Amino acid sequence: MKNNLRRFYDAPYGGHERQIYDLVLPEKRCCGGLVLSIHGGAWIHGDKGYYRDELDEWAAKGYAAAAINYHYLSPDTHMDTLVHDITEALAAIKKTAAENGVTLSRALLTGASAGGHLSLLYAYAMADEAPIRPVCVVDYCGPTLLTDKELLEGTPSRYPPMEQWIELYSNLTGIPFRGENREEFMPLLLKYSPLHYVNEHSVPTIICHGQRDDVVPFSNATALRDALEAHGVEYVFLPMPKAGHPLEQEEIFRESRALFELYAERFLQEPAPPKCEAI
Repeated sequence: MKNNLRRFYDAPYGGHERQIYDLVLPEKRCCGGLVLSIHGGAWIHGDKGYYRDELDEWAAKGYAAAAINYHYLSPDTHMDTLVHDITEALAAIKKTAAENGVTLSRALLTGASAGGHLSLLYAYAMADEAPIRPVCVVDYCGPTLLTDKELLEGTPSRYPPMEQWIELYSNLTGIPFRGENREEFMPLLLKYSPLHYVNEHSVPTIICHGQRDDVVPFSNATALRDALEAHGVEYVFLPMPKAGHPLEQEEIFRESRALFELYAERFLQEPAPPKCEAI
């Protein structure tokens, strides 16, 4: 590991205590690509610190790498706020990088579970407005279709229980989710479903999902795969037949990491300028 990477830990991108990011810049001043990691935790817990070692690994390969915290969902904080956090974080990351001689023009977004959902949602719905344009996304077991019957109705063995999903959905939209307003509620859930925004211009995507997932049903992954296929979008689908939500099938997880690196090489690298100035 190189010791001359430039690290910015717990840097603020807003006034809330959750609006902080970690950023590691490579040793050289030329870099066109950012790997942005968004943590999971059901949108109500988790922390960017999970990715801190990975940031150094990406920066040692010549990329800028960042991880962010974001507002947790609550009765007063809804999904629009979390999406806005990503925009604000990217703007702050871009500014810090530029002040240190690194120009960022493209981003690979990645995350697991809730972080996978946010990565997909932002990459598909916000690409034209993002301070650093998403060019691909790597999703690990993220919810893709919040109206999925298996997610809404659940099964006796699935965790978390339906009561917790109802609370999450209510906080996600800002409107109480009840049986009697189910039909009215569906368009709101679609608004925050990444699959809803898939079109022929969507970014290339890697989907890695356990077929035994009892938190986010595997049907979410296959629905996203089918939508990408229907619109002619490049994708790689990596089902894990033996894995649940933790993705505990090591050989396929290693394959996903190799493809992750390939996507970074393909989509984040730009033609080198005449000279890369060392710090």
